[in-house]
Amino acid sequence: MKTGKIILAAIILISSSCSEHTNQLDFKTFLNEPCMLVNYEQDNTIEGHYLTVHHINDSTITVSLPENFYVTNSNYTNWVIGWGENKPLYDAGVENLREISKTGLKNKTITLGSLLRGKGLPKQDQRIVFWNKYPSGFINHLGKPIIDTKIWPEFAGSSICFSSVKYDSVLSKWIMIVNECDTPKIQIYAALSSDLVHWDAANGGRPILKASDFKNCKWAGKDKTGSIAQTPFTSDMVRFNNKWFLFLDGYDSYGKRHIGLAVSGSTALGPYKIMDNPVLSPGKDNEWNNEAVFYAKVEKYKNGFIMFYDGRNKSGLERIGMATSNNLVSWHNANNNPVIDQHTGWRSFIGTTEPNYVEIRNDTILLLCAGVKKLKTGFWNHYITQRSYCDKSGNVGDAQLGFYISTDDGKTFSPHRNNPMFINNYYSPYEDDHMGGNFKLIKTDSMDYVIYQAKSGHESRYNILLRQRTKKEHFATGQSK
Repeated sequence: MKTGKIILAAIILISSSCSEHTNQLDFKTFLNEPCMLVNYEQDNTIEGHYLTVHHINDSTITVSLPENFYVTNSNYTNWVIGWGENKPLYDAGVENLREISKTGLKNKTITLGSLLRGKGLPKQDQRIVFWNKYPSGFINHLGKPIIDTKIWPEFAGSSICFSSVKYDSVLSKWIMIVNECDTPKIQIYAALSSDLVHWDAANGGRPILKASDFKNCKWAGKDKTGSIAQTPFTSDMVRFNNKWFLFLDGYDSYGKRHIGLAVSGSTALGPYKIMDNPVLSPGKDNEWNNEAVFYAKVEKYKNGFIMFYDGRNKSGLERIGMATSNNLVSWHNANNNPVIDQHTGWRSFIGTTEPNYVEIRNDTILLLCAGVKKLKTGFWNHYITQRSYCDKSGNVGDAQLGFYISTDDGKTFSPHRNNPMFINNYYSPYEDDHMGGNFKLIKTDSMDYVIYQAKSGHESRYNILLRQRTKKEHFATGQSK
């Protein structure tokens, strides 16, 4: 073990006859709090015994709380309570939300405050969920998206994805690379900022890469059907040897999704040369990623680079793979792929596994990735009623983010015991659906910034949002005061 390797403060081995349990660890990250409490066990890797209302007295409810519950009389203002509507697709514990105005945890009572979403109060014997308003002290002070897609005249629709946010020393600006999503027209744009809060269109508002730039590209340039010309999606950007490497993923003429590169020898705005060949492609018919590879996240690691990506097979099962490179162009898949193959509890749905953020600490790898809890499944639901049911508490059908750690060069990964640790705000009209596909942490002397994507349910569009945490707001517990 190298000097300076992160030392795990505690290792918690979860032992149970339930096969859903996984070994979980406590380890230090900039996110360290649970954001979703659904069960008596306070364990999101299992369904467990749901927290339920035992008694109602006006706005005060008595709840089946365990001993040493994470929400206490001193931190309850950071949390809200949610409950469903006892209806198909409307019973995940986010459909109705209220603030907590008072706690009497000795008697297991909670007095509900202002209504934030939905209506009424929970009923007796109804399931409830505790949601963290300020994950590890990060707060959305603006209350709205930081990017207005109208700054680009050619931008199609209003749903937006971003790849990364980097500082370009030549331009003396922060640069964000983005593209359209949820629309057939997809092109790649850039925005500039001096403070990470206010953003303007770069390149005179024109795309930095257009669909026509990929007309001769063999690994991308069309949608999955092969009938609509579009650019690939951007997922990350790396500065190396005075060049900018833009990682992309797109479809070939057979509907296979590849990871490729565009390289600029000037600024992050280009001009970009599109590499002729992909850097990673789907595997063979019998392999775990035989349908698609996408969402590459890349970081400097030891004497080279490490990439994490989402791989999907023809059955729709998504898992995370790893690859290494010395030059960002030639990549080699890890022998132990897929490196994360867990679909239990809050990650029980077989899709939505994108890696979102990578942090390297000497020879320790921290990986933030997405997960979704699956809907109720079974013969009756799929073939007779043909309806899906949210009769589980928590992030049913909604992507949230959690951390994994590896101390053996990515051979094995263990989840953080508090996962998921970053969630969207269900009572904001700009992020009341689920987390999007990308995430960026930027640290300054006085402030930590998190730029992230989340979806608006009523507008059905992805937005780019910002949360901030001043150094004085972040305590050892990760809770803001």
